[in-house]
Amino acid sequence: MLSICRPCILSSQLSLVWRRSRPDARLISAAIDQKAMTHVLGSKSLLDDQSFGGDLLNRSVGDRRDESFVKASFEGSTSLLVTGRSVMAKQAESSNGSRGLPTELCWLAPEDLQEYGIEAQIDSQTTVTDQEAGALVPYLLGRTAKETWSFAIDASAYGKQDHLHDVAKRKGYVMQDLRSMVALLSGTDLAVAGHAIALAGWHQANGFCGRCGAPTVPIEAGAKRCCTKDKKHRLYPRTDPVAIMLVESVDGSKVLLGRAKTIRHASMLTCLSGFVEQVETIEEACRREVQEEAGIHVGPVHIAGSQPWPMGRGGTCELMIGCIAKATSDALHMDESEMDDVRWVGRDQLKKAVEDSKRKDTPYQGGSSEPSEGVDFWIPPPTAIAHHLIKSWAERQTAWFSKL
Repeated sequence: MLSICRPCILSSQLSLVWRRSRPDARLISAAIDQKAMTHVLGSKSLLDDQSFGGDLLNRSVGDRRDESFVKASFEGSTSLLVTGRSVMAKQAESSNGSRGLPTELCWLAPEDLQEYGIEAQIDSQTTVTDQEAGALVPYLLGRTAKETWSFAIDASAYGKQDHLHDVAKRKGYVMQDLRSMVALLSGTDLAVAGHAIALAGWHQANGFCGRCGAPTVPIEAGAKRCCTKDKKHRLYPRTDPVAIMLVESVDGSKVLLGRAKTIRHASMLTCLSGFVEQVETIEEACRREVQEEAGIHVGPVHIAGSQPWPMGRGGTCELMIGCIAKATSDALHMDESEMDDVRWVGRDQLKKAVEDSKRKDTPYQGGSSEPSEGVDFWIPPPTAIAHHLIKSWAERQTAWFSKL
C-alpha cells in the first residue's frame, strides 16, 4: 500500500494547476504557503469545500527540531486529549442546565492536565509503563493565528481511563468518537480533530521499527519517529491515497454507482473507489478499479478535488482523490466477490437522492426513513466527497464529457 508524503501531494497538485490554468510565477510562489495554497489550489471551481479540509493551524514549524523551543512553546499552549478515535469535546448546555450533544473541541492548558493525572513528557523518551502512569508525549499540531501553539495528547495508553472520564464528565466534557461528531463540529474543529486522531493513531501503530524491530520513540514534537537502535531508521506519518470516481455513461445520461460488501448500509449506493497502487497514476487507478469492480472500460479521467479522511478503513489516514471518469462501454460485469450492487443511475433519480441526503432522519443519522418515491437507495451525506461528486454531476444540465 502506497504512502504519499505532503511534498509529493503538493507537487502533483501544483503540476495539475499549472497544466490547467498556466498561472504566473507569483501564484506558484504563493501556493507554497499553506493558507495561500488553500485559495490557489482549492477545489472550489469543481467541488464544494470538504469535511476535514480547512485546518487553519500553521503546520510550518521548522523549530520543532529544537527540544528546548518545543518545551518553551508548550508552557503557553493548549492541548486536545485523544483516545483511539475519540477526542475531548464540550457538550452543549440547554436552558434548563442539562447537557446535550458535543458541539466544539475542548482545549486544555498545561495546568489543566494535572487534574486528569497527566504529565506532558516533552523529551519523548517514554516507555509503555510511563504512559500508563500518565507521562504522555504531546504531538504538535500547529500554531493559531494568535500565535498559540496547539498540541494533541494521546491518552489511549493511560492506565486511569475511568478517572479521565470522571473528571471530564464533571466539567461537562466527553470523550467522543470523532465519526459521530462529523455533522456537529465546525469545519475548522473537524479538521484539527481529524489531524489529531490521525497523528495519534499513526504513533500508536508504529511503536517498533519496521526494519530491525527495535522500539521507536517520537521526535520533533511528534512529526516523526526514530528507531532506538539505529537513528538512521526514521518513520514518517502515513497517508494512503484512494481514488474515488464517478463514472459517466457513454451517452452521458447516467453515472455508475455501487455498493461494496463491506458497506454496512444495505440501501446505500456510492462512487466506486480503491487504493492507488505503487507506481500507478491516479487516472490508472480509476481505470483499474472500475474494470475490476464493474467490468467497465474507462477513457478520460478528470481530477475534481480531494478530501483527507483520518478514519480510514485500514485504521490509517486516507486521502480521497475525487475523479470524474468517462466510460467507453456500458455493459456491466460486476465482481460478485467484492460488490453487492453496481448499476447505472439517471440524473432525475440522483437529484432526488441528493435532496434526500440532506434530511436528518437518514440511516446515516440513525434514522429509519425511506427514500423519495422512485428512489430505492441513499447516497453518502454531505460530509463525504462521494456526495459532492454525485451532486456536482446531478446539478449539471448536460453531460460532463462530450460524447465519444
